[in-house]
Amino acid sequence: MHAYCLFCETQRCKIIAEYINRNTVFRCVLPQIIQRKWIKGIPEEESHDWLPGYLFLYTEEPVRAFFNISGIIRCLGNKELTGNDLQFAEMLYQRNGILGGVSLIQEGNRCRISDPAWENLQGRIIKMDHGRKRCCVEYRFDGITRTIWVGYEIVQPEEN
Repeated sequence: MHAYCLFCETQRCKIIAEYINRNTVFRCVLPQIIQRKWIKGIPEEESHDWLPGYLFLYTEEPVRAFFNISGIIRCLGNKELTGNDLQFAEMLYQRNGILGGVSLIQEGNRCRISDPAWENLQGRIIKMDHGRKRCCVEYRFDGITRTIWVGYEIVQPEEN
């Protein structure tokens, strides 16, 4: 499998992903994250764009040129993903682009993210809302520091 990261106009990502999936043999994934919201005291989960402006394209054969589709700005790096970027793309492929809440391991007064998806991004918890069971995670992607609020669940550390 070959994986590519496409940078697109933010408002057109969903349309582009649907077009590619419907009209080509390629698989295109729009990264989504499930966020927990509280409406009138009732928790609800909604999916939101996780990396606005980015799509991940998967092919069986290498792609030499990319589509002339309105809204695609460029293929990042103009080549396939490698190393940690490829691992991250494969994780998105396996999860169909959707990440749920994160699992946290409590270490005294602090917590750390136990989900392998965040290890590749070097995610770091910067705020926690214990009442609503969500946390703000800071991570770097494409050289930019980003933050996102996600639901969490505390899990016990594995015994060695």
